[in-house]
Amino acid sequence: MFAELLIPAYSSHGARGEAVEPRMDDHIERVRHCLSMRTDEKGIIDMVTKSTASLVQTPISLPPENLKTPVEGYGRNLLYQDPDYGFVMVAMVWPPEVGTPVHDHGTWGVVGVNEGRLNVTNYSRDDDGSDPERADLSKLDTISAGEGMAAHVLPPDEDIHKVWNPTAKRAVSIHTYGESVNVCNVFDLDEGTIEQRRLSYTV
Repeated sequence: MFAELLIPAYSSHGARGEAVEPRMDDHIERVRHCLSMRTDEKGIIDMVTKSTASLVQTPISLPPENLKTPVEGYGRNLLYQDPDYGFVMVAMVWPPEVGTPVHDHGTWGVVGVNEGRLNVTNYSRDDDGSDPERADLSKLDTISAGEGMAAHVLPPDEDIHKVWNPTAKRAVSIHTYGESVNVCNVFDLDEGTIEQRRLSYTV
């Protein structure tokens, strides 16, 4: 999970072959090869994490159209969606001191820090999950991740976290998810409640 952020180190809406950086194409081909092997999710995570670490070993230069942010919050820029295996690559753009609520993804994912620094706090779920509207969470650890670092999330036990940019400078991270994340669970720690939230890409 994000606690393992220890591995140092596509152009607009993902038409293959249009990447501004060859490493993007290389990463896409490695992920496609990995998924073609039909390995288990742990094996997928291991291979995609290594590939992501290679991708962000030195910062990827993304064009402005892939680095959009909304008026408030952080940017979710779709870089690529694979026509065969369904995985996506997304560039997240984090303005200073902006972050997420506590949330999950519901699919495997790997993140690489491309620019700046991000903090991540991980949580464990202590209840049995039988009530879809309530959850009892415990805070685990908070880590600080710099450029060139990569890690994963993997449901159900390594998926709940929050991310934020603690600095006065922009941060950019590149995420590879097993599928497009259009809905996530958002957890209210004070109330112990769960809210399903729809997500969209920045346009």
